[in-house]
Amino acid sequence: MLTLTKSVTTTETLDTPEAIADHVHAEYLRRTEAAPFKHGDRVRITRRDGIPPEFMAGDVGTVMLCDPEFSPLTTLMGVNTTGMTIQFPVQTANLELV
Repeated sequence: MLTLTKSVTTTETLDTPEAIADHVHAEYLRRTEAAPFKHGDRVRITRRDGIPPEFMAGDVGTVMLCDPEFSPLTTLMGVNTTGMTIQFPVQTANLELV
C-alpha cells in the first residue's frame, strides 16, 4: 500500500476591501474551528516550563488566542501573585480544559 499526499496551490485576486475582509474572516473561522482551545475556554496549566513562578497563579487561565498554525503558544488571561490580571503566552501542549 502507498499513501500519497498532494498539495494544491490556488490563486485568488482580492480586489476590494470587502473581498479582503471576507477572506480574512473565512480564514479566522477556519483556524478557530481547528484550534484545540477556543476563545473563552477555561484551561489548566499542566506543566509550567518557562512560566515565572509569580505568573499565572493557580495554574489556570482563560484562553484569549489559540492559533497553532501560527504559534505553539496560547495566550491566556490569568492573575499574577499580586492579584493583577495579566495576559501571558503558554505552550499549547501544556494546557487542558478545566
